[in-house]
Amino acid sequence: MHMPSLNHTGPVPIYQQIEQWMQAQIASGAWPEHYKLMAETELASELTVSRGSVRKAIGQLIAQGLLVQVHGRGTFVSAGRLEQPLADRLVTFSEDLIAKGIPFETHVLETSVGPASQRVASLLSLSPEEQNVLVLKRVRNVAGSPLIYLINHVAVSRCPGIERVDFSRYRLVEALEEVLGLDIDWARRTFEAQCASKEVAELLALSEGCPVMYMEQVLYLRDGSPIELSDLWLRGDRFRLSAIVTRRADQTSSEREYR
Repeated sequence: MHMPSLNHTGPVPIYQQIEQWMQAQIASGAWPEHYKLMAETELASELTVSRGSVRKAIGQLIAQGLLVQVHGRGTFVSAGRLEQPLADRLVTFSEDLIAKGIPFETHVLETSVGPASQRVASLLSLSPEEQNVLVLKRVRNVAGSPLIYLINHVAVSRCPGIERVDFSRYRLVEALEEVLGLDIDWARRTFEAQCASKEVAELLALSEGCPVMYMEQVLYLRDGSPIELSDLWLRGDRFRLSAIVTRRADQTSSEREYR
């Protein structure tokens, strides 16, 4: 790896010079998608700078979406698309973005309470006496661009008080766990490639018929009760499934990348 010539006496801070060098490595393809960087201590030694300068430069590029840190594995060049792992741990998209320090915005389009459709009632195992669901429609932006359109259907009878939550302040799972105190245990997720409908295309800034990835998720409490059904559409040009697999049955890992 070609190391840069850093100016230790010039007006540009060392961390910014390192940041600019890393940007050039990524832009030129010298560091392709999923390229693993040296450990911070090794990189600092190679560059003859402090670890703090390297860490600050990496932090800047993580904020820009060019790098991503995977706990226990290191720092990698981000993919050009959002990646969803085939994993056994329930982590929402927003939780993963927060964990990686990637900024995002969520726009609430609609919040309403009404009778569930037959499909929703069936998937949430709703009895005739508990047919009302909260419908929450949102669009999530990353780096100023819409990536995910979400429609959530929440069983009101099993989540008392959900209709009073301000979703401009709270994420859905955050509200279920921290505001309402529910014990979420697991979820079933199904992925399917689709062509964008007119509504989905408009909300994701696509042309109608463009490829999107659709995900259906049913969320369950520890007692086995289904409480929420999600319909999510993700831009097909910026999303893919990924997995890290191992030969050892007792070792699992996964990663997601956003840009």
